[in-house]
Amino acid sequence: MARDSKTLRTVLTTTLILLIGLLVLQALAYGVGFALDPESGVQEFGYEKPTAVGDLTVALVGLIGVGMLGTAALLSLAAVLVWRANPVGGSIAMVIGGVYVLAGLCALRAEWWWDAYFYSIAGTALIVLAASVRWARSEQREGSD
Repeated sequence: MARDSKTLRTVLTTTLILLIGLLVLQALAYGVGFALDPESGVQEFGYEKPTAVGDLTVALVGLIGVGMLGTAALLSLAAVLVWRANPVGGSIAMVIGGVYVLAGLCALRAEWWWDAYFYSIAGTALIVLAASVRWARSEQREGSD
């Protein structure tokens, strides 16, 4: 029985860390581009290559880039903490998962279907996997008492 629960914890932890790794890469891919060159990032938000872009639009796209870089940093921190069996890592991952679900709902409202599906599914998977890892670790602690 203990061997099966250890295998389950290992599979859940590995899957969570792989998902976090994928999301870190995605956040870095968008964040670096938006932060370094926000003017060309404007077309990502459903606009054709604009001839003139307002300063506020460019500033907002740049802030989105900075936010994505912050998300990548927090996800990296969560992965390290999950790897070290610290329950705070799962909590951080669940909060970021909730933010991803909210981003998916905003994308749905804007009718950006691909983004809506990606963020909603990724956020839900992040929440479920992080909660599962925390549950498996709590079962391990209770079993050792």
